[in-house]
Amino acid sequence: MRRLASLLSYICISVLAVLWLFPVILVLMNSFKTLQDFSQGGLWHLPEGFAFFQNVRDAWVLGGLGQGFLNSIAYGVIGAVCSIFLAALASYGLVIMQIKRAFFWFLLIYSGTIFPFQMYLIPLYMAYRKTGLFNSFGGLALFYIAICIPFCVFLLRNFMRTLPYEVVEAARIEGCSNFTVFWKIVMPMCLSPIYVLFIFQFTWIWNDLIFGLTLTQSPDIRPIMAGLSSMQGIFFRTGVTTLMAGVIITSIPTILVFFLLQKSFIKGLQLSVKG
Repeated sequence: MRRLASLLSYICISVLAVLWLFPVILVLMNSFKTLQDFSQGGLWHLPEGFAFFQNVRDAWVLGGLGQGFLNSIAYGVIGAVCSIFLAALASYGLVIMQIKRAFFWFLLIYSGTIFPFQMYLIPLYMAYRKTGLFNSFGGLALFYIAICIPFCVFLLRNFMRTLPYEVVEAARIEGCSNFTVFWKIVMPMCLSPIYVLFIFQFTWIWNDLIFGLTLTQSPDIRPIMAGLSSMQGIFFRTGVTTLMAGVIITSIPTILVFFLLQKSFIKGLQLSVKG
């Protein structure tokens, strides 16, 4: 019975893996086609030529994904790193320094995740218009930092509560300042959940479409997903293969980030669950 159950589970997992990979294979297959090849054979027809690099070049240059790619890399790194650092400072104050009304401040920070993000669109748009932050790199980066902080505080606060407080007390007896304890003792012990948060926040920022469309207008400022969305209007009827190549381009960074930090990601998830 156990062997049968194990065999059935493997079969189910294999079927699910094939179903998950099927759209990826379809996109890859069509990104290799020329426009003529796609027009004659359709979506399910195997490619007869090899036009992948030309399609990538058209998506990168003509579709404007090159600038959007660089913008999203910058937004993702700045947003993830700054939000994690600020959340770590807040969590340190809530847990290690034990400020007054710590739970109230935690609830206040975490309340940013209670409401659907779509509720922020109109107030943000109006505020950005009035303050001059609309269609600016700094304005969108500032939004990404702010929107990522609550979840980072939630995870880091819970993890810091599991750290041995005796180490902090020993450091303070040795004369270490609060920032020294934070930077040289607490932060190194929090590297595993930090890796998890970096992957989560970078991926969320990279995949964001709605705020990138709402808070920006210029192709020089817009993130890559907003550029891919506008690219559909330009190329959908005349170059579906170029659009497919654009989809491949947008998928590469998040896959690379995950594989580069895979071990730290798994370890961080295990520690976070235990915490």
